[in-house]
Amino acid sequence: MQRIKITRDNNNNVQFETVSVDNTENVFFINLDPLEPHWPTLASNQLGLAPSAPSSQCQPDPTGTLTQVTYQCQIEGHESESGVINIFAPLAAANTTLDLAVSGRPIANQQVVQGGMSPYQISGELFEVTGLVPQSGSGIGPGLQLTPTTDNTGVFVSGTPTLSGTYTFTFTVDDGMGANLQQVQYTMVVS
Repeated sequence: MQRIKITRDNNNNVQFETVSVDNTENVFFINLDPLEPHWPTLASNQLGLAPSAPSSQCQPDPTGTLTQVTYQCQIEGHESESGVINIFAPLAAANTTLDLAVSGRPIANQQVVQGGMSPYQISGELFEVTGLVPQSGSGIGPGLQLTPTTDNTGVFVSGTPTLSGTYTFTFTVDDGMGANLQQVQYTMVVS
């Protein structure tokens, strides 16, 4: 659940925080303005005075189709107070079994992580190649690399495998919203 703070700055301006969430999360509005109440409303979700005087909560995208919603104060005279919720698909594994490859030939980019929000931070890469020349270590395998995107589409495998065998690899990825994906095993057979 993402907390959205409603505050008042030193110039007496009310600030509705902009946040990013995945489309399964609820948002929790908390009014930290000591002078006045502020009750947000979303086009897809009318909010009332609940669950307690300074707060309310909702799911910003119950349809799973939106990428952004604007929320606005519903108290008369405060209609110009608003904020934005950016919505992303949840960070998830994609294509755990990659296309067959040939040693010494470049592979087409293959998506292994989808959703989430960039920047993506990759760590803990470990691989094992089983076959005629077994090998293991850090990375995802000889000749291969992970490429995170900057357009929120995820992480891709690319490169030219240099060993024949079955590549098995894992890694951890954290996205720009703080989501974490780990303990996923990926496999690619290289002839």
